[in-house]
Amino acid sequence: MTLPVDTDSSDYKFNKTLNEDVKLVSNEYGKYDLAMENGDYVNITGLDSLRNACIIAILTRHNELKNNPTYEGFGCRVHDLIKGNKTKLLRYKMEISLMETLNQMRRIKTVNWLKIVEDDVQSYRVSFSITSINDETVKGKVAL
Repeated sequence: MTLPVDTDSSDYKFNKTLNEDVKLVSNEYGKYDLAMENGDYVNITGLDSLRNACIIAILTRHNELKNNPTYEGFGCRVHDLIKGNKTKLLRYKMEISLMETLNQMRRIKTVNWLKIVEDDVQSYRVSFSITSINDETVKGKVAL
């Protein structure tokens, strides 16, 4: 059984190439979980699915899913850097890692910009803007 999809929405009709996914929701601490509605997962399509996919790629450690050949090499290397002393070089390395991850996604044409802001001593907030393969612009935020 598949999750229900709003096939009448323009996002579904015109952005099918951006695929479908299960919606993620963030709490006040920047932790993500699967969205539930009436006891079932919430399905998203189009640009929402692309934003969701970017968040999943960034929050998955590089090669965390290596046991599944489909996802070999999937994920982001930023997790190896995040506990280092906060310096300009560390932030630059984090930006490179995040840009690499987003640029490797087939659904993304270009990464327009990416910004990392230090939230406090232990965390960062990442904002980004991307252009999808069908020329739509998507903005997203991730807490690390």
